[in-house]
Formats: sequence, structure tokens, C-alpha cells
Amino acid sequence: MRILSFCLLLLLISCKTTYRRADISSISQKEKAKVYDFGRRLLETCKTRQFIQLSEREVSKSLATLSLAEMQNACDAIGKTNGKFIDMKLIEVIDDTYTSNSKVYRYKGNFERNDVVREIRIWLGTDGKFQGIIWKEWQDEYTPYKK
Repeated sequence: MRILSFCLLLLLISCKTTYRRADISSISQKEKAKVYDFGRRLLETCKTRQFIQLSEREVSKSLATLSLAEMQNACDAIGKTNGKFIDMKLIEVIDDTYTSNSKVYRYKGNFERNDVVREIRIWLGTDGKFQGIIWKEWQDEYTPYKK
């Protein structure tokens, strides 16, 4: 799907592995705010249709090359099923620094229509840059995204 290829720019390992959950309280408020603000900012652009070009200072090179058309397509798809974005709540953080040098932030999204509960998954690299973002149907058990 084009949405998933748009959203995910980080390839997680495909073999079955136990993923270590980070204690949310052990993560700095500054880092949590940074990730939340990034996700919220991108999803808010779906409402305003004023898409921003991502800077390589903030995101990995592959995420910085994301086209405005790809962003528009992803926003249209989420808007069709869930309506406008309202907010998101951090549920867990997966520490995947051993295999992919990133932490995976899993949020539950709140939209106008929540018939399908959405996960908003954001990858933050150990270098402080965002490596990817996807939204998909929520699953209670974490499974890495596979292309």
C-alpha cells in the first residue's frame, strides 16, 4: 500500500524477536514531548492541508524526501476511515536500539470516528532524528512493521 510505504521508512527485522518495552517514566519529558509534537504536527497538517517539508536536521534523509503528494494520499486515506485527528495518547515505548538504533513510540489515536482504533507509531533514532511514522489499525501486541 502506498500509505504504508509513505509512512514507514524504517525496516525492522522480520524474524520473531522479543522486544523490550521501555519504562515510560524513564524517558525524559523533553524526549516524550519532542515525539508527541512531531506526530501531532504531521497529523494536524491533514486538517489544514498546509503540508510542511521536513528538514534533514529533524528527520532521517529518507523521511526528508517525502513528497507532498504522498503526504496528501496518506491524509486522505486516514480521513476517509477516521475523520479529523483530535489527539493521541502514548501507550508504550519499544526499545529497539539493539537491532535498529531507534525507539518505537506507540500511540493510540483519537479521531472524529473511532470505529477503527488507530495506532500512530513513530520511530526516533539514537541520533535524535525521526526515522518514520505510520498509522494503522491498533493491535494490543506489538509486532514490528514488515514491508
